[in-house]
Amino acid sequence: MDPTLKQDETTEPHRKVAVACPQCRQGYRLPVRLLGRKLVCRHCRTEFRAKEIDSSELNNLRASSTERPSDTPRITTSDSIGGGDASDSPPRAGARSIAIDTRWVGQKLGRYKILSILGQGGMGVVWRGHDDSLRRDVALKILNRSKNKNGSIGGLSAELFMQEARAVAKLQHPSVVSIFEVAEDQGQVFLALELMEGGTLKEYVDRKENRRLSPRELFNLMVGPAKALALAHDRGIIHRDIKPGNLMFDDHGHLKLMDFGLADVRDEEASEKIRGKAVGSLGWIAPETARGQGTTKLSDIYGMGLVMLYALTGRPLVHASSRTKLIALHQNPPEPDFSKVRGLTAMGEAVLRKCLAVDQADRFQTAHELVAALQACADEDPQAVTRQRRSHATVAVVAVVFGVLIGVGGVVYYFLDLIERENQAQMPVATFREQSFVEPAVDESQAGRAPGPGDAPDMPAPMTPVPPVATTEPMTRVEFSSLEDARVPWPRVPHLVDASKLNLVGSAHGKVYHLPTTECGQAIRASNLVMFATADEAIASGRTFCRQCARSLQKEKSKLAAGSDEGN
Repeated sequence: MDPTLKQDETTEPHRKVAVACPQCRQGYRLPVRLLGRKLVCRHCRTEFRAKEIDSSELNNLRASSTERPSDTPRITTSDSIGGGDASDSPPRAGARSIAIDTRWVGQKLGRYKILSILGQGGMGVVWRGHDDSLRRDVALKILNRSKNKNGSIGGLSAELFMQEARAVAKLQHPSVVSIFEVAEDQGQVFLALELMEGGTLKEYVDRKENRRLSPRELFNLMVGPAKALALAHDRGIIHRDIKPGNLMFDDHGHLKLMDFGLADVRDEEASEKIRGKAVGSLGWIAPETARGQGTTKLSDIYGMGLVMLYALTGRPLVHASSRTKLIALHQNPPEPDFSKVRGLTAMGEAVLRKCLAVDQADRFQTAHELVAALQACADEDPQAVTRQRRSHATVAVVAVVFGVLIGVGGVVYYFLDLIERENQAQMPVATFREQSFVEPAVDESQAGRAPGPGDAPDMPAPMTPVPPVATTEPMTRVEFSSLEDARVPWPRVPHLVDASKLNLVGSAHGKVYHLPTTECGQAIRASNLVMFATADEAIASGRTFCRQCARSLQKEKSKLAAGSDEGN
């Protein structure tokens, strides 16, 4: 049953009357049959009952609004097509569509039961309906009932409405809202569409706390709609109304392209009537559209750039307080600012700037190119560059730290060594009053033997040195627990080294062996002291006899020989 009040056949059923919203004073012209109905103001969303007012009062309300300057390009929007008297040329932008008749709730339209209002567009109201046959909810888009002079439903809005149905039917794509049916019932033309429960992208961005998406999340979401746009372009369809409100989420979080009501469809008469005109939604049109140069496929790509910028920043590229200023900004848009977009890589910024290029030649030339670029950005790891930079910084920091530690270690070692040298210089040294040596016994079997190949050139015969006789002054003793800790000459630690048992000595790091009675032999640190019982043992370890010790031994022999001659 048509949810309208019964009218007397003698009245003028097609006469229109003036009504106004009591809250915002927005004026409407409605069919007389809607008087007394509950309506929802499309401007402030206030619910009120339609009450007729004087037409002159409505004219005063309209006259109070600012008129569009004559040199401003006429922008045809989806809101402007649905209202006023139907004709073959679209009315000027800003024309008002009728208010929403809430009496539809609970009524049947075809096999669908209308449940609630979902939204309103320029050509009709979108309702939530239930399909009793398939037991599923759908979106019902009902065409506004505008009539021609002969009383039949038609005009450009009806043609575009049917064109939208055919265009969507051509695009069987996962990222396009599906159409189930186009039908007419009780004088109402309607579309049954896939119900999108997730809301629009605009609603999603607006309800987020920080009012923005991350770049990688956005690029992943936009790949699907870009593929749908590429398919539409391939099939001769230009969307012409790309905006956040025409991208919706399904139950699975996938973003889909919808609302082809203003589309330019190849071989369609309705498209021929508005082709070349400035078509789109203010705030989301390309510069060439605002300049009256028409809308092309590249205008859709610019619209995708505007949508992505809005999703990243939470604000549209252009916004103004009046229609005239807004169109002027569209004609010469400002440079987009990406400085505050966190996580946007150089590749992602390049894609956005290419979409938003004012010159069409600088944009992506096909939607397929845009798809490839978005996919590359979605696959790009934004943390890879950061990790690489951090890795390089970490290597540099570690190198600096090691360099500093090595430098500090070298300085500390230098000063510790210097202190040790000073301490050694201040240590008392034992002095010896007299030294005597005993001629070692000579093996007669070796007497007269020529030096062998293993003997040192001036190596003396094995001998048994006599321990030194200390002076009457007591020798200062330095107490150490072990030889390894005694980094002082070995004569200073007599409690660790018994000088009476030493025959030959050497340094652990040296290549020669010494007499324990010579200056060079007594300079060996106790921690490095190596003791040999015989010269053969020292030679077997790869050492040779110290030349200085040999000269000292020769001098002592000469003194002993001279003393012996004087005694005789």
